Amino acid sequence: MKILLTNDDGYQSEGLAALSEALVHSGHDVWVCAPSSERSASSHSMTLRGEIVITEYEKNRFHCSGTPADCILYASKGKIFPMEPDLVISGINHGYNISTDILYSGTVGAAREAALTGLRSIAVSCSRSKDGTFPFARTSAFVVDHLQEFYPLTSSECIININVPGEGNGKWKSGVLSYLEYHDAVETKREQENRFFDTAAVRFGTSVVLALKGGVQPIQRCDTQFSDFQAVRDGYISVTALSILPPVHHKVQEALDAMSREADRG
Repeated sequence: MKILLTNDDGYQSEGLAALSEALVHSGHDVWVCAPSSERSASSHSMTLRGEIVITEYEKNRFHCSGTPADCILYASKGKIFPMEPDLVISGINHGYNISTDILYSGTVGAAREAALTGLRSIAVSCSRSKDGTFPFARTSAFVVDHLQEFYPLTSSECIININVPGEGNGKWKSGVLSYLEYHDAVETKREQENRFFDTAAVRFGTSVVLALKGGVQPIQRCDTQFSDFQAVRDGYISVTALSILPPVHHKVQEALDAMSREADRG
């Protein structure tokens, strides 16, 4: 199988290297186009102004100055590769991309962009183990072992999202999405008073420097049953089918339909 790898942790990341090695060892033709530097939490952002530079650093291995989604867009449309890949795999990400995290994930954003360009795609992530390492070898083995099962399920309308816990029970289950909350994730670093001038007088204001805390653990906000979050907390590898288009809220949409019909009659 011809496979294009990308990620949002950058082309030098350990997870990308581990997955590439495992796929090559299992007989796949692997190409890489990954960001030149870390682009975590870049979601589906794209470079709309300025140029993109794609650099070949090894044979069939490229890094891209843009975002993860840029990597896929320019790799598929920029005549970088001599063929169209059978599959795009985004990962292995250093950390989960589960539930509402997928809204921010550059890993998932790249897989989504692949689907939008008509390519089959899978997103893969794993969590840190208690000893501080990531189970990249175990995650890579899971992808290789289940590739033939999951590949037919992917399409231009659906990507498969895989999350592997740091300590697992060796089993996997399907999971749906839920809402996650990261309490106290923002911290104040410092405050400073600023002076600014207008025609009346010198005025004073305050600048606040804020940052996101590292290592904040999320909680599930609602009682969603069989979520990917619950699966990985129970030691399972979670596998979720993600729609490319966001779902319509049916109850509100029905109300809007009724309102529009009423307005049309008026």
